[in-house]
Amino acid sequence: MKNYKVLVSTALSLTLFFCVAAQSECKSEKNKEQVNKKTDMNKNVSDKKMPDEMVSKPDNSELKTIAEGSYSKPEKPFIFVARSPETYAQLQNLAENLPSAAEIDFGKTAVVAAFAGTKNTGGYSVVIKKTAGKIVIDVAAPPKDAMTTQALTTPFKAVLISIEEDNTLPLDVSGTLAAAVETYKTTSGEFEYSGGFAGIQKKFEAEGTIGILSYGDYITLVFNLSGKDVEKARKLIETASGVIKNGKIEIARLDAGSFSENPKPPLKVSGTMENGKLSLTFEPLPTMIADGYQVRGKIEAARVK
Repeated sequence: MKNYKVLVSTALSLTLFFCVAAQSECKSEKNKEQVNKKTDMNKNVSDKKMPDEMVSKPDNSELKTIAEGSYSKPEKPFIFVARSPETYAQLQNLAENLPSAAEIDFGKTAVVAAFAGTKNTGGYSVVIKKTAGKIVIDVAAPPKDAMTTQALTTPFKAVLISIEEDNTLPLDVSGTLAAAVETYKTTSGEFEYSGGFAGIQKKFEAEGTIGILSYGDYITLVFNLSGKDVEKARKLIETASGVIKNGKIEIARLDAGSFSENPKPPLKVSGTMENGKLSLTFEPLPTMIADGYQVRGKIEAARVK
């Protein structure tokens, strides 16, 4: 009888133990499921980007830095854009350690270089990024408590940008670089495009502004032009660089934007700049495209800033 009571007591103890263990395991599994559920919910929330974040997030995967440093030749703020071997050779006169032109495919890429000008100390840097389809350029100052080189510097940066040959390259310039831009407003502008299977010929007027940055024998023109065409909105928003000697401007390549139908060749720009007056002539570069389009024109502008 005594042995029987011992056996019953032992059996009850074991049963109680396993019940408690089972409840603990169930509770643990439930907690784990709740944690996993919360984690998945948090992950879903973090993976979702708000519309504003998607618009403002820089897309710099298409930019590659090919040279940067604290010393370059330009002593004042300047920007240079190279979209051909000819203009790239001009850029190589302004900064060292640039790769050779043979390493760059100008049919698919462009080179944008920005120069901050002379700074009293080190710690300054040039920022070039792509946001909302534009190339944004600015100069970043060192933090107020930063230990910097107490010497004159001329920071610069050059990047390689993925862009098809027939696409425009709009720039958004800020800070000291923007302050250095001279602005010219058109006083007259006439363009004509022609071509296609039907031999179309169309004339229209153009208006807008041209921003200019120059250093020595080099010049960069920032076009923001609109064509006054009742049938179609036409834009020429592009940046191009070249040379200026004795007031004479030569730009080897400028994309025509929507001033011409496609397919179309780039433009060669020549002209003069003196006494606050700007005169530019636009001519199409030679092309092998049959039944394509081409545009030519002329602009007169006066300095307003």
